[in-house]
Amino acid sequence: MPPNESIVKGCVFLSEVSCYKFWQDFATPITTVLVAAITIFIAFKQLSKQHANNLKAQNEQYKCQTRIELFREVGAISESSSSIIRDVSTYCMVKKYSSIDLKAEINQIEYQDIAQKFGNALLVLISKVETHEIVNLKLFRAFRFSLQSIQHDLMALRASNNTVSILENLLQLTSDAQMYIGDFQICMQNMAYGEMFGSAVPYRVPADKRIKVITNNVKDLDELIDFFCKETNWGKTCAMYEAEAEARFSS
Repeated sequence: MPPNESIVKGCVFLSEVSCYKFWQDFATPITTVLVAAITIFIAFKQLSKQHANNLKAQNEQYKCQTRIELFREVGAISESSSSIIRDVSTYCMVKKYSSIDLKAEINQIEYQDIAQKFGNALLVLISKVETHEIVNLKLFRAFRFSLQSIQHDLMALRASNNTVSILENLLQLTSDAQMYIGDFQICMQNMAYGEMFGSAVPYRVPADKRIKVITNNVKDLDELIDFFCKETNWGKTCAMYEAEAEARFSS
């Protein structure tokens, strides 16, 4: 090959056209197309992200509205139940202090009337909370278990012949119910309005640390659920029935 002969390489896909000549002629339109494609891709990504953010914001707004509506519904039911329970507690308190030695008795007719009012007030709340556990499973379940435990002990008083003890137990059960309802209302307030107002209602702090408190804390709720399931009369009875059923149907 003569030394002065120039070598011109053809483009890969156009053998008769040099790559330099090809890029010289088409660089501008190709660059324009690439820039347009990248711009469109970025725009779609931004729109997609914006759409996702909008959906997330709408979802959070819906959750917030649901919590507020549920708080209002549960609050109304809680106040109605609390009013009945306070009346029962007041009746029992007056009954107790009507006796000089504080050993007043309560007969079966009185007990039946009280148990019906008190029990119905608990059941209304239990039903409402049970059908909305998805909102906050552990909190709603712990509260429901607390009321079911009280309901169980209330019904168990039917078998007692100690009329003085029945009155004392009724006072304790009404006190427990009012405390747990108050705890739950605090949790619901904080869930519904805490973020909106940037504050939180403090939880109940009993002087006696053995007294149970319902808080919206996962660790505390796990311990509380475990307590109601394993340490209360209601929990032990449920475990016994479950064991009997398992033994019956496994054979």
